[in-house]
Amino acid sequence: MHAELEQRLRFCGNLPSLPAVALQVIDLANDPDVQLNDLAKVIERDPALVTKLFRAANSPLYGMRRQASNLRQVLNLLGLQGTLALALGFSLMESSRTDTATPLDTEQFWRRSLLTATACRILSERLALKSPDELFLAGLLHGIGILVLSLMMPEDYSLLLNQAADPQKKGPASLDCGRLAGLERERLDADHAEVGAWLLRHWQLPEAICHAVAGSLDPTGTAAPAADQRLAQCVALAIRIADIWIRPNDWQLSPQIAALAQQWFALGEDDYMVVLEAMGKKFPEIANLFRIRSLNALEIAGILDQAREVLAIRNAAQHQSDASQRALPDAPVQRQPALPLPLPRPAPATAGRSARSTRSATPSGLNRQYSFDALTGLFNRQHLEECLRQELSGACTRGWPLSLALIDLDGCTQINATYGHAVGDQLLIALAGLLGGSIRRQDLVTRYGDDAFALLLPASGLKVARPLLERLLTLIRSWRPDQSSRHSVYPNSAGLNSVHPKVSVGLATYPETGLAHCDSVEQLLQAVEQALNQAKADGGDRLAVYGE
Repeated sequence: MHAELEQRLRFCGNLPSLPAVALQVIDLANDPDVQLNDLAKVIERDPALVTKLFRAANSPLYGMRRQASNLRQVLNLLGLQGTLALALGFSLMESSRTDTATPLDTEQFWRRSLLTATACRILSERLALKSPDELFLAGLLHGIGILVLSLMMPEDYSLLLNQAADPQKKGPASLDCGRLAGLERERLDADHAEVGAWLLRHWQLPEAICHAVAGSLDPTGTAAPAADQRLAQCVALAIRIADIWIRPNDWQLSPQIAALAQQWFALGEDDYMVVLEAMGKKFPEIANLFRIRSLNALEIAGILDQAREVLAIRNAAQHQSDASQRALPDAPVQRQPALPLPLPRPAPATAGRSARSTRSATPSGLNRQYSFDALTGLFNRQHLEECLRQELSGACTRGWPLSLALIDLDGCTQINATYGHAVGDQLLIALAGLLGGSIRRQDLVTRYGDDAFALLLPASGLKVARPLLERLLTLIRSWRPDQSSRHSVYPNSAGLNSVHPKVSVGLATYPETGLAHCDSVEQLLQAVEQALNQAKADGGDRLAVYGE
């Protein structure tokens, strides 16, 4: 970016500003050891933001079967990046709506931004990308440079906005952002994508988001790392998809956009239409969440029908052309160009926090070298107690529930005696994989003892924990360990397929189940061990709850 423009940006007094809470959330997002309790302390300082996050968590967008009843449950569901995206979106939209100095139609601007963010989220799910919330935020902020420039130089930029309007279209939706970027580069020696990326770096947002915004106009021209280039391609494709919904007659560009989806991500026309249909379903929910006018059902149905029709016409013309080519005796063979990017294989479904989970799973100050169980790869008991201490402190301070369960393999000694310790170890490894893949992302599974595992369920009372553990018991009863499991470290062990494992489960919940005055980790552990012993004494293969 030109040095003179950057200097003007640095000393501009009316750039979009973020409230203190949003800036603190950004700081936490850059902390590799952040805990959700830390995030809760910051969010609690802004009651209006808390209300909006509750509304988001309980909206159809997140599909919770139960209403979130406390802030920790909300943060568990949204996650750090999701909370960051919503906090920035809410604060920026609110501040820009009250600013009358800009020549920009801010309502239309944010509508287009939300459409792009929605398309980004849907594409991330379709492509099995690992950062849907990060991509949603990149889509939401991809045009922030337009808002910045309109605030910094309202009169001069107003002329550019008028010149960039498509003469064949009317109203605010006629703005052609590609044409606008060309005018910006001609007059300012930089475009709004560069300005937006500069502002996001000024706010210290993650570099991947800055790269995605910087490359949103031309993802092929960015020098960002390969993973960030892919994010930029997603945003660039999402912008074109968003324009179908907001710019009159842009549905006619569906064949070109579908071809771009094929080129960049190997998505076929059917995939493209699935994305459009998902947009029609999801955007009304997101628009309602951010108080932006959505499309009505007739508009959505009309755009989808027109997109299907133009694709069908293009395909019919293509088939006719191919038939004509085949009718010519000496016609050269037309070869399709190789696709530059293969369709990524979906990542395996994982839930909960295990040794392979996100960076925030390990508390600050805990020596990571000694946090893992050598056999199963799960976190160990030391890590459990550290996390439990933090969660119990947060639960006692804020009145949140907290559940802890112990799962013990029944008859482990007999299994070792019958099949050998190699099979016993392999069974524990497979069971660890099953537990790690069967719980929610906010929960923690660890190795607790020789043949026992612990499940830590933050912000979960008895009404949540009991059904979850009952379902887990049912799953294990019908489960048969597979000798070829990817968790196996003893591929030549015989007899694993003959084992029909069963488990006993003990559960203790604060402040329920007689633990209203629990004030120590030791007291909670003693209670859950007592419940486990009761389950085993009653014959095993069952759940026992402390205090019942």
